[in-house]
Amino acid sequence: MIVGPVGSGKTTFAKQLSAKIAVPYYELDNLIWNRHPSGDKPYSEEESSKKLQVILTNDRWIIEGTTTKDWIKAAIDSADIIFLLLPPYSIRVYRILSRYIKQIAKQEKAHYQPSLHLLKKMLIWNHHFEQKNIYELQKLTDSSHKKLTVLKSYNAFSSYRTND
Repeated sequence: MIVGPVGSGKTTFAKQLSAKIAVPYYELDNLIWNRHPSGDKPYSEEESSKKLQVILTNDRWIIEGTTTKDWIKAAIDSADIIFLLLPPYSIRVYRILSRYIKQIAKQEKAHYQPSLHLLKKMLIWNHHFEQKNIYELQKLTDSSHKKLTVLKSYNAFSSYRTND
């Protein structure tokens, strides 16, 4: 499982790890949001939990995302290892802004409709991660803390080696 704030590199790391060890990856955002051309609509926590349970029936998986809701506890408990990506705040802000510009310029695709409103929300979510979400994540991983590996730099992500 790969967790962390917006702009921490979760999706990039999940894609790279997935390709390296031939294990499918899943984005929590796609379990939280029902994607529509007219705008995303949230699934209920019950629906999100059911979608997660389907993924967890697979022998091997990589799940990445930022949520700290109780319904992800099953994934945390089932994970062999939990990576918390936590690069410096300024790098995350740069990545969020860079991603937004690339999406507006049609140089990068998104599962959502980029907007100034969403950009502002991402910056707020990023800011709140270390003030609120990290403590919620610690509670969820309390019984699984030995599985938790904190990676604070790109070099740490790229140099991580698996035994598979």
